[in-house]
Amino acid sequence: MAACRQRSCWSHLPIDLLSCIAQHLDSRLHFLRFRAVCSSWRASVPLPPKSPSLPKQLHFRGNYPTRRRIPSFLISRMNVYRILRPGFEAVSDQQFWFIKVEETKHPDKFNVLSPFSRHPIKNLPPSFPKELNLLSFCVEETVSDFSIRQRREDPDINVDDHNPLIRRIKLASDFVSSNSAVAISRGNFCRVTRDGNGNQWYKFDSDIKFRDITNFDRKFFTVNLYGSISERDENTFSLEEIRSPLDQTPSECERYFVESRGHLYLVVRDFSICGDEVYYYRKIDGFVKETGDDPVPMKFRVYKRIPCSGDQQNKYDWVEVTDLGDQVFFVSSDCSFSFSTQDSKGCHGNCIIYVDEITDVEHLENKERHEEDDDNNELWHLKNGKVGLFNLADQSSGSLALFPEYLAMFWPPPTWLMGDQASSSS
Repeated sequence: MAACRQRSCWSHLPIDLLSCIAQHLDSRLHFLRFRAVCSSWRASVPLPPKSPSLPKQLHFRGNYPTRRRIPSFLISRMNVYRILRPGFEAVSDQQFWFIKVEETKHPDKFNVLSPFSRHPIKNLPPSFPKELNLLSFCVEETVSDFSIRQRREDPDINVDDHNPLIRRIKLASDFVSSNSAVAISRGNFCRVTRDGNGNQWYKFDSDIKFRDITNFDRKFFTVNLYGSISERDENTFSLEEIRSPLDQTPSECERYFVESRGHLYLVVRDFSICGDEVYYYRKIDGFVKETGDDPVPMKFRVYKRIPCSGDQQNKYDWVEVTDLGDQVFFVSSDCSFSFSTQDSKGCHGNCIIYVDEITDVEHLENKERHEEDDDNNELWHLKNGKVGLFNLADQSSGSLALFPEYLAMFWPPPTWLMGDQASSSS
């Protein structure tokens, strides 16, 4: 009886049982946490390969005169993770923190990015862990995306982080073999393919400016400035469905795709309520605000993609929704995602956290960049009140700094993330 009451040693589980458990792991992160338990668990399953093989350097020759150097770019995987405070996984007032990281050429090294921009954070707190023990923290992948950066050896190409040549990029499922991808470059929707001479841009609808692209249900989705949505097969690139603008009166608006609980949504920041105060400026592929200290009126609308009922021309429809339940949508030109507040103390769903990326016209006229802090320009949006929260229920909005429970999810790093348990072996 005494022997029966002895605690079983997890490291002595049979190999065939460990292999069976591993078959139910559905992400690279889960594999890494499984392998971190002990040496016998680590030996039972191999390290999962990265797919696709990134970071990857690509050269594009489609849009530049032959006399200029062909620009090269580095495509990397960019993930947002939710880290739960130890010991709070099963309670009703969970505490968690979002971290955005970018993979590097070194398999065990990452760049920590600002949650509100594409900038790496250069000056993290001294106590910020250099390694994360996956046994001490519950780490969940919130969204997996891609970053694309111009290689520094191409100084003759006039590109900077505030007006990137390539706004968004999405890779096909067979990218490893095909190098096929889609991107938004200066508002143009482009397909990237590889031929005998290298990688080539192919523009589609160059007269129409696009705002976002995404992968969903093995299709590429695009939305343009006026709200038209198209779906293309990821492999054949054939156009499967076009949805006319969702707005009753199509206008130039900012638009973001967001995936939430297996459904695809479109978030629209409606500038029609701003009159002539805010307008789209093609030269910078962004929205510009006229000079003045008055705040820009704020309005968001959300649409959900649902199957059509009955015999209709389109297989799917987009319907406006006014209640997101316990979900919060985070939207920016860099990445967008959703998360639940069901077990979060002091936080409620049915709201949108947004990065205000409108440029003041005076900066364009004076050809000045934002006055940014040299030490922390990656947090410029947050420090200058350009990150906000919009309540979908009552249509109210305010700076994220006015909502400390929500702000704490993104910045600064929580004290419970620091210390020995965070920086021990990962």
